[in-house]
Amino acid sequence: MADPASNFKINLNQNLWVLIVSFLALGASEYWKLGQLQTPALVMAWVSAASVIVTLVVYTARYVLNKLGYPMPLEKSPNWLGCI
Repeated sequence: MADPASNFKINLNQNLWVLIVSFLALGASEYWKLGQLQTPALVMAWVSAASVIVTLVVYTARYVLNKLGYPMPLEKSPNWLGCI
């Protein structure tokens, strides 16, 4: 019989992994009152949340434009925000 854990695959990009780790670090710093961990975890959470939001907006815009009939190959796409 197949192991159920072998079918369970988490497929997240690195932005989401960093966000999860930063939230875990932030939670640990709150729980154990670790002030030195709280500031870096908070900065990492804000930066990774902003990264996830930007990525979500760009992917959604590309998806909508593709569905409307404006395919955008990566080589010829506009350089939104100067970072992609």
